[in-house]
Amino acid sequence: MTFLASVVVLLVTTALAFAGSPLGPDLAAARALTGADGPAALVTQLGSGAVLYPVLVVVALVRRAGGASWRSAVVPIVILAAAQTLEAVTFVTLARPGPGGGTVSFSSGHAMAAVLGWGLLAREFRHRVGSLLVAVVALLVGLSRVALEVHWLTDVVAGWAFGVGALVVSRWVVVPDVAPSPRVPSSPWAWALPAAAALVPVVPLFTVSGDDRMKDLLVYYGAGSSAGTGSDVYEFRTVFDMPFTYPPFAAVLSEPLSRVPLGLLQVLWVVASLAAMVGVARLGMRPVVDRIGLPVTLALLLVSAPVRSHLRFGQVGLFLVLLVAADLLRRRSGAGLGAAIAVKLTPAVFLPWLLVTRQWRAFLVAVGVAAGATVAGLLLLWPSAEEYLWRALWDSDRFGANDVVGNQSVRGMLLRSGLPAVSLLWLASAVVLVLVGTYGAWTLERAGHRLGAVGVLAALSVAVSPISWVHHLVWLFLPLAALVAARRYGLSIAWAVLLTVSLPSIGASGLRAGTAHPAFWHLVIDAQGLTAVAAVLFLPLLVRSRSAPDLEPAGVRPVTA
Repeated sequence: MTFLASVVVLLVTTALAFAGSPLGPDLAAARALTGADGPAALVTQLGSGAVLYPVLVVVALVRRAGGASWRSAVVPIVILAAAQTLEAVTFVTLARPGPGGGTVSFSSGHAMAAVLGWGLLAREFRHRVGSLLVAVVALLVGLSRVALEVHWLTDVVAGWAFGVGALVVSRWVVVPDVAPSPRVPSSPWAWALPAAAALVPVVPLFTVSGDDRMKDLLVYYGAGSSAGTGSDVYEFRTVFDMPFTYPPFAAVLSEPLSRVPLGLLQVLWVVASLAAMVGVARLGMRPVVDRIGLPVTLALLLVSAPVRSHLRFGQVGLFLVLLVAADLLRRRSGAGLGAAIAVKLTPAVFLPWLLVTRQWRAFLVAVGVAAGATVAGLLLLWPSAEEYLWRALWDSDRFGANDVVGNQSVRGMLLRSGLPAVSLLWLASAVVLVLVGTYGAWTLERAGHRLGAVGVLAALSVAVSPISWVHHLVWLFLPLAALVAARRYGLSIAWAVLLTVSLPSIGASGLRAGTAHPAFWHLVIDAQGLTAVAAVLFLPLLVRSRSAPDLEPAGVRPVTA
């Protein structure tokens, strides 16, 4: 202690003697640590995936050679990838000015990966000094991020904390060497996972002011108010110049919402959206719930890009998916589908399938409910009827620029491609996709694969719509569940990862940076929408190649005619 005190006194005295100016060793250390070729640039790589993943792959190969199954051997790799994805989507909206200029995310991903990745390795080898080595490596990697002027110290501390938490949670992950049982029992503690995951989409909502929060909900709120006063709802604009773009019946349903205080409505909308998500999981994703349990299923949905976008903008997508899933996978009456069409036109892609599969009653009920609700909306909002029928219904430019990266429909991809005659190309491709998708759904329905049939058409609604924003991709949860039911686990995991990462934003950033060939970044931008097209084309083949008994929700019977 005397020695340390003497060192501190010496340093303080020297600093005072030089009036606080940096000394020669200070400048030399700064040059060494902040230079691109300095030690910090090397140390920081210990927290990068370029180092950690190859090391974890080698460990997986060693474990496999020692008799472990592939499933259990790759668990550390999956855990690290999942944690990095969760960390990225958790803090993506918490950007701050970086020490070296530009902006950085609040948490340091390298610091987090250093704790978790090397912690998983230490756990594999079970060496007594492993924890100490992990602490040293994590400390050095974190400090290197500060030295390289990539992150602030608080960013690094947040990364460390996230990594420690992920390491603790990973101790609960047990992957058996045999296939899991069809039903996964869940303990009360399992609900801590979706509770924590809910923070990912919900917390960012309350970091912005109320009049800038859930912008699409503000459209419904204002349009409902216009409907209540007898004004033309299609002339309404929010302060962000966003118009009302739905059929008149949706404005009628929005009118009661305008009577609720906005702050309370936003809270209620979040609660209702989460409840609808639970309904979608239980009714439309039963094979997934049977395989991994309801808590884990909900956690995965909560961190997915479609649900995050749905809650961020205050959208209606989850409610429509729930209506259609409850109707077509359970009751089969057609009323839920008709109500969904009356609120938004895209679910109308299910109607040709009802016709070709001779589900006459469901078809007539769906058409009757949709037509009746639409006519009622036109009559109740007569000042809006002419504008809707002759202009708003056909004007896709009311939605804003259609070529932005968020539009994941085929039309959006064509607009971004720069090809000529985009309108003709889109109409032709839409007709082909509707024919192919309806035929594929028909074959699945005849074979008794109702979930697969509904999943194909859900993907079709995303592909052929003029506009399919990221929050519209909640429809893809249904074909994803059909893949799981068909035991296509590898494809299911890959698709779930694609739906979790904000690929359009990443691809747009790559184009702006100009660090790679533009064609590659265009594929990144369009990747999520392309999976919808792939589902329309190939899901029938993937599902029909597997046996039927465990693919369908209870009560669904195959069509024999």
